[in-house]
Amino acid sequence: MSGLTMARLRYLFEVVRLGGVRLAADFLDVAPSAVSRQVAMLEKIARTPLLETNRRGAKPTEVGLLLIAYYREQVAREEALVSQLDGMNALESGHVALGAVQGFADDLMRHALSEFNARHPNMTIALKLGGINDILGWLEDDEVHLGLTYGPGLDLHDARLKELASVAQPLCAVVGRDHPLARHESVSIDDLIAYPFALARPGYGTRKIVEQIEAARECRFTVSVETDHLLGLTAFVRAGMGLTLLPAFAIHDDIERGALIALPVRHALMQDVKAQLVSRRGRELPVGALALQRLLSGNMLAFRV
Repeated sequence: MSGLTMARLRYLFEVVRLGGVRLAADFLDVAPSAVSRQVAMLEKIARTPLLETNRRGAKPTEVGLLLIAYYREQVAREEALVSQLDGMNALESGHVALGAVQGFADDLMRHALSEFNARHPNMTIALKLGGINDILGWLEDDEVHLGLTYGPGLDLHDARLKELASVAQPLCAVVGRDHPLARHESVSIDDLIAYPFALARPGYGTRKIVEQIEAARECRFTVSVETDHLLGLTAFVRAGMGLTLLPAFAIHDDIERGALIALPVRHALMQDVKAQLVSRRGRELPVGALALQRLLSGNMLAFRV
């Protein structure tokens, strides 16, 4: 098995990740024949096919998946080793990648990344914002070291995730201070149905909860605006156009100023929601990511009980 090199395994990994030999060749800046040759060599070493091709591209066989998993683990181990060899235990330089649901953005910047940057000014942070499915994909493909998710508790085993921090953060109905519901201490689903909403598009954790409630109660929320941006959701409410659904930590400053009000919703699905900090199970995190992990779980409002 001496020919099972990381260089060859990378060719296989990129073919599967990108969906074909030609796409992998373009990404690696080599000829397609070079990619095919290296994959064929791996198949000769493994003594079995590694790829199945169809109209949608290249799909790994069971052995192909095994080799890709091995490659990814070795890349992660190498990254952790390099971080130590480069003196990153002093956090003098390096890179950390983080994926997060947009509702975390303000809390993240104010209470974690600002301090991390002040402590380690030569460290760079790549922040990717998206929905839960985006973050799970980024973790699975090792595009990010850490993920911040919000929604119903994830099945960590099925998602191959390791939970680093988790706190219940109910989903609230967010209204302006002049809204008819503003003086209520809490609201029911029946209270909410009468008003228009701005919501995240399908695929986001909060929208999944709404869809589950609609299916169970055979009712429909009036969705006037769909947007992937937190600013769009809060601007909709400030303009007096209706309500949105967000956790209180996502609009902490607006609540403190009295600009917006977060009302508890009397429904189990709205209450059983979590903020979670996760990483891919089995991945050895570099020192910089471990330092950021401690700040995220220790400083962010989302992880305070």
